[in-house]
Amino acid sequence: MTQSFKTKRLVESALMIALSTILSFVIIFRLPFGGSITACCMLPVILVSYRYGIKWGLAASFAFSLIQGIQGIAEGTFSAASLGVENGVFNGGFFSGSPLLASFGIFLLDYIVAFTVLGFAGMFRDKIKNKPVSLVCGILMVGLFRYIAHVISGAIFFGIWGEWFFTQDGFFAWGQTLVDMFPGQSLYIIYSLIYNLSFLLPEVIITAVVGFILAKAMPKLLEKKDEIAAQSAASAQNKTASNQ
Repeated sequence: MTQSFKTKRLVESALMIALSTILSFVIIFRLPFGGSITACCMLPVILVSYRYGIKWGLAASFAFSLIQGIQGIAEGTFSAASLGVENGVFNGGFFSGSPLLASFGIFLLDYIVAFTVLGFAGMFRDKIKNKPVSLVCGILMVGLFRYIAHVISGAIFFGIWGEWFFTQDGFFAWGQTLVDMFPGQSLYIIYSLIYNLSFLLPEVIITAVVGFILAKAMPKLLEKKDEIAAQSAASAQNKTASNQ
């Protein structure tokens, strides 16, 4: 692997992370307790994983997760009011205790884990020959991984708001039925499952559709960079041979 290739990989990854960050500010819909539908902010870092492999994809998505965490802090996600701290004690779901520990748990699950798993998106690139389909499969899989991380965090740290969420006028007509069916802490899980699905399912679908369209329109976008390097080297050798 040449130094030139390493430099190009680093620069391209940095640009993709920057693009994902910019797209994360383009909010289509935002929910009250975090979570939003964006303009495909996951797609650029997902493409890094597909083009350079899972190892490099995880590095890029981890960097993106840190940026998302900083954005969350700047937006007040970890403020005492947002966390429901009373008398110095956090009580948001299955977890009750130190606000600092709760903040760390939210930061870890909703940001570091939830966005780092995007780096696994390239897992199907060598298993499914149809590249657009393999990209979509990767998007759906990491979408599921991210959903699991958010659901766990939601039940542990935000479940207590489930009853309020389901009984808002005009929000869910069947909300009160769920509150009656799942009393107590069982509602925490139901709330987290539905709440996180409400923003992440559209986000994943939009990302998959746009990714598929881009893959069809620009096939080279899904070429592995090592393949491109090999093709360039072969082309250069052929030109040299023909000149001789």
